Amino acid sequence: MYSYNYSVIIPHFTRDGNVEMLRRAVESVPERDDIEIIIVDNSLEPIPNDLFSVRKHTKIVYSPNERKAGGARNVGMKESDAKWYVFMDADDLFTPECFSAYDRYVDSDYDIIFSLSQGVYSNDITKLNDRGDIYSDLVMNFLEIGEEKGLRVDYPVPWGKMVKASLVRGNDILFDEVPAGNDVMFGLKVGFAAKKITAIPIVTYMVTASTGSITRTMSLENLESRLYVKKRYNRMLKEHGYKKTASQMYLIVASAKYGIKPFFKFLFTALKDGDLFIGWKHWIITVFKMHTKNRREDNAYL
Repeated sequence: MYSYNYSVIIPHFTRDGNVEMLRRAVESVPERDDIEIIIVDNSLEPIPNDLFSVRKHTKIVYSPNERKAGGARNVGMKESDAKWYVFMDADDLFTPECFSAYDRYVDSDYDIIFSLSQGVYSNDITKLNDRGDIYSDLVMNFLEIGEEKGLRVDYPVPWGKMVKASLVRGNDILFDEVPAGNDVMFGLKVGFAAKKITAIPIVTYMVTASTGSITRTMSLENLESRLYVKKRYNRMLKEHGYKKTASQMYLIVASAKYGIKPFFKFLFTALKDGDLFIGWKHWIITVFKMHTKNRREDNAYL
């Protein structure tokens, strides 16, 4: 018997002690007796554990920084006493319709319920962007033509869905504790493990675009982490009878910025695993478009 219907799990990291985004995220969660909020802080300088003491069913726990966001999410799941996991990034928000929409499925036999997401800008949430569109398109494909593959295989992010805790615990599924791409294998594993999934045509999540996040920060460590994750992702797809889809070309090209040694390391890794030419048609088209655009710009100055 669970104490809550939902655990909202929020990994949190700050370099400067600023918790305003976190406050905004927490405030978007309705204060109800069946919802617990677990904030897992892995900042170098821990935030105060009484930051949300006036709010019921909200607690702050801590995770070592070296365990990264994936480790923080794992700590949150271990702390949870709820039927459903609902994951959230600390700079995002739930819509007012979110939990009333999820409530319809709280006692269902589904393992995962997907929903629509809307991209907004962190400094002005009234301005929209396309960050959530790729995942909302997968939801709409399911709703319109019953296409499950996209939701099960191509929806790596943990937000925009509710995941049954028993599915995760029963299959010993954890987030990777890596610098970047910690959610990719988690999303794939729960997608394969779920016996029954569905989706709802309601925007439940507002995902923000901002600078300095893991998804937008370039470093050799992050590139190596993403290469490692994509390698495992392709291997698992193949093991389940799917075609490999995770292209590594961008990572190989980006690694050249850090010298010839990382470039050849990335290149030979992809070649050895048989992943080098995944997505090659897309890359040829992209390069051709860039070349054509550059020629037009050059001709404009003649």
